[in-house]
Amino acid sequence: MQQLPRSFDDLPADTDVLAFDPVSGTVSAYDPDGAFLGHVTSASEEASIAKRADGTCSQLGPNDLKGLAGWSLVEEQAKKNWGNGKYNLATNMANYADYPALACVSDATAKVAVQGKPSCVTTTQTTGGTLVGTSGTATLSALQGTSSSTVITTTKTSNWATGLSVSAKIGIPDIVDTTTTFTSSVSITNSLSHAVTATSNNQQTQSITMNAADGATCSLTFTSKSCTASGKGSIAMIAQGWAWFQYHSKVNGHYYWALNIAKYIPDVAQRSSTIDFTTAISATNDSQYKGTCTKP
Repeated sequence: MQQLPRSFDDLPADTDVLAFDPVSGTVSAYDPDGAFLGHVTSASEEASIAKRADGTCSQLGPNDLKGLAGWSLVEEQAKKNWGNGKYNLATNMANYADYPALACVSDATAKVAVQGKPSCVTTTQTTGGTLVGTSGTATLSALQGTSSSTVITTTKTSNWATGLSVSAKIGIPDIVDTTTTFTSSVSITNSLSHAVTATSNNQQTQSITMNAADGATCSLTFTSKSCTASGKGSIAMIAQGWAWFQYHSKVNGHYYWALNIAKYIPDVAQRSSTIDFTTAISATNDSQYKGTCTKP
């Protein structure tokens, strides 16, 4: 799962509940049982926003949290901790910007599932001839390996970060050699029908030196296999961070309390939303080179 801003690393171990003092700007940390663990001083809003402006996370609003499948679990914990008093739900407020509610792209690679069998065509091609000099040898060079291009098109948007670009890792299968996969880091816009192209080039230059009579012409014959395929996949965005409860009256000495979203909604499926996409993959593999020389 994505790392939260660095300020989260400064919290004491087992911190799952926070309280905020607006006068001193101090955040107090508590464990799930309500035991006090220590104080943390909040950083500036500008610094906090800079920490998370990396394209992998987007801020969540109160309505986003209420829309989570597992939100009732957080509400139940709040009632258990602080009773049924009136409150306003808040996220990403300036006074405690170090402790936001975020939707972050999963660290897991989004794997593309190929639909059906790739369509392939194999041809034999010949490079241009090279005239052999008085040395009696000719060195021919050619690219060998696989190159591919994949068009990734969004077919379903996440409930969050609509219209924004997010960075994700996508695992794209080699449709020529179906035993391998390459991973591409791409930036995808969370809007319907948006398309982006990912490329991969695993070709290397191969050189072959051939002996031939002076004046002979040498060339390379090779096999070129071109394939196309379609596929689909999903990029998971996962809600995490803190849900802040602003109580109208002080509860246990504070107006402001927060719960760790991931702690109280442990099932990722109940706090995630996906960006679904299709892929159009095309790849070419050049191999099986053979040199021939023709006498003048």
